Amino acid sequence: MSNELRKKLHDLAELADNTSDPQTRAIVEAIRLQTAVLNERLFAIELQLGTLTRRMENTTD
Repeated sequence: MSNELRKKLHDLAELADNTSDPQTRAIVEAIRLQTAVLNERLFAIELQLGTLTRRMENTTD
């Protein structure tokens, strides 16, 4: 996870904690969780692309 994304997730968590309105808190928390899930999916794709790239490099040698 990039430091920038990590900071954004931390900022969203703080915003959710400091929001007095329950509906706003729920929305911010949902955005934070969706962002975290998206980051995990992007990381998995990055790993798969790295594996595929290595395989392709090995077959062309």
